[in-house]
Amino acid sequence: MKKNIVPLLAGAIAASPMPPASADEQPIATVTITAATRPAFDTVADAGSRLGLTLAETPASVEVIDRALMEQRGARTLEDALGGAVGMTVGGNPGSPGVASTRGFTGGFITYLYDGARISTATMSTRPQDSWNYERIEVLKGPSSVLHGEGGIGGAVNFVPRQARREASAEALLSVGSYGARRAAFGLGGAAGSASAWRIDVSHNRHDGWIDRTGQKLTHLTAAWQTTFRPGLRLDLSLDRLRDDLGAYYGTPLVQAALAGAPTGAVSDPAGRVIDRRVARINYNLLDAVMDADSLWLRARLSWEPAPGWTLRNELSRYDADRLWRNAEGNVFGPPANVVRTQSHVSHAHRVWSDRFDLGYQGTLAGLRHRFVAGVELTHTAFASDRRFSDGSATTRAALQVDLFDPDQGYYDDSRALTTGPGNRALLRTRVRTAAAFAEDALTLVPGLTVVTGLRRETIRLENEVDDLNLATRSAFARRYRPTSARAGVVWEAWPDMSLYGQAGTAAAPVGSSNLLLMNAASAAYPLTRGRQFEVGIKQRLAGRFDWSAALYRLRQTDVLSRDPDQPNLTVNNGRISSRGVELSASWHASPALSLAGNLSVLDAQYDTLVEAGGVSRVGKLPVNVPERTARLWSDYRIASLDLAVGAGLSYTGERYADNANTVRMNGYALADAYARWRTGPARVTLRVRNLTDRLHAKWTGSCAANQIVLGDPRTVELTADFSL
Repeated sequence: MKKNIVPLLAGAIAASPMPPASADEQPIATVTITAATRPAFDTVADAGSRLGLTLAETPASVEVIDRALMEQRGARTLEDALGGAVGMTVGGNPGSPGVASTRGFTGGFITYLYDGARISTATMSTRPQDSWNYERIEVLKGPSSVLHGEGGIGGAVNFVPRQARREASAEALLSVGSYGARRAAFGLGGAAGSASAWRIDVSHNRHDGWIDRTGQKLTHLTAAWQTTFRPGLRLDLSLDRLRDDLGAYYGTPLVQAALAGAPTGAVSDPAGRVIDRRVARINYNLLDAVMDADSLWLRARLSWEPAPGWTLRNELSRYDADRLWRNAEGNVFGPPANVVRTQSHVSHAHRVWSDRFDLGYQGTLAGLRHRFVAGVELTHTAFASDRRFSDGSATTRAALQVDLFDPDQGYYDDSRALTTGPGNRALLRTRVRTAAAFAEDALTLVPGLTVVTGLRRETIRLENEVDDLNLATRSAFARRYRPTSARAGVVWEAWPDMSLYGQAGTAAAPVGSSNLLLMNAASAAYPLTRGRQFEVGIKQRLAGRFDWSAALYRLRQTDVLSRDPDQPNLTVNNGRISSRGVELSASWHASPALSLAGNLSVLDAQYDTLVEAGGVSRVGKLPVNVPERTARLWSDYRIASLDLAVGAGLSYTGERYADNANTVRMNGYALADAYARWRTGPARVTLRVRNLTDRLHAKWTGSCAANQIVLGDPRTVELTADFSL
């Protein structure tokens, strides 16, 4: 399974012209800016550092997907936008929508931030969101615990909402498309008096879905206010209100090839099961299925510059979210032509208070350029969940079973007879109190050579209480963790607009799925799992026309829960997962009219040590939902005389597996998109076609991972008009 990926990076570097660009050369105007290219070589991304480092100064792979790029690519949601990042795939099912995979890690091992603040594990808090309300997305690859706390072994993603600015602006968008898709959004902002600015954005995104009863309604309000009391003293206030109502689809069951009247090649299975096109549009969920959420997030950030070069900042936030799932989640084929379902009812009441205080300095140390920040962060999370799951008895299975081709989905059955047994009716309450101290430093030893270091020490107090309503028992436990995470890197500006870097970083995460909120007593007894990465890379801009970057990394996770090979009934934490790979991205502005961009990720990930129930070894197997190859290519061309722009995109996602045994394979696929955009007056009208070839493809694993698969969208057409007034 191992592949020699070093020559790929060496060849890419050798092929690059190395002479420095002339300082007199000016960038040529371009049609678009791509995700593979930094929007500007001096762009600052908070996901990669709290020091205000530019992308060129950061010793890590950091990518920025800005507003212009989201519009160019037609990203309707944050998932659409994030899916264009190098080496990143996005999927999930309604139990945890919109989660990502990168560098061999998925779900809770990728930290999600909103305007630099974290709520909890991504698998618990992420929801589909319209891209309209966001200014940019910042993607950091590799361990991020030193910046953002436990969990981020694979990376971190920061979604930055639109900010308050004094420049007056008024924008709007209207869109219609296939399967009843409708979008409407507007944004307003500008100055308020001589010292303040404001911004408000509202978006509504809905569609009926290409699979029966899978429509969605997303309504999102974001607002920002900024006031400068006097030079050096500023207050930023923001509000984020999101409501969604989603038609939940948990996946299409794999059926025996002999029964399939229209078998497809989306999935390969040694047991002879396939995806039958005849049932691809059937939703086996309940007729009264529910998947909705309502969240409110308030933030206040105060910045003060008490002396030249010094900055004090304090950010206080409050997050409240209520979520509800009531569905038939498991859809497993059963002979002769049935679907055996499971039923669940889960609610979340999620409350988070957090406060972060830091002191920053930008100046000199012994005559050397010096940047430094240190601070503390306090977070209190209260989480409650009412949980109901159907048992696996023959009677329950028969009650929830439906016909494969003509299902009578029925309604939620709240009979206690379907939820017998330990843990199937329970009330969960979790509290997490976190106190962290952190510091980060960048010291330029000689012009062009900067050393960047970081350290974070956390104390995490976990308290859990479960009322088992079936057993009439209450259990509780408490656990304390004290992880330390660190990063050290060097950046060398070898030539103007060219940086070479190397770094080593560590991270910590809860064992299992990296989710403290659902941690049970058995898992909590183990120490946190650890991650360590070594990375080297290059970032370069040539003559203002050609941007490229490359990264070579090795990432390893240890202390993974496994089984003792000699005593398979005994759980131990000697498991280990590793990944190594190369990531390449480039953008070429060939002329003022034509631009080309692309990225490639080649990955080798595997379980180095893992034993599952029954003493079965998974050594050498690929983790679930991890593609070892991804590639994307975009072209954009502008016909200035007609005020017309046309473009196309091609993306490839390599094969992945739906189970740790690597028996159910989701086959690789390529998708093509195209658009044409015409400007008339204050409006831009865009016609976009996605999945031009109408390729049926497997996007992610379903709830019963080895038995049902979430399918990706078919061909769709969309007409959009956006206005700047």
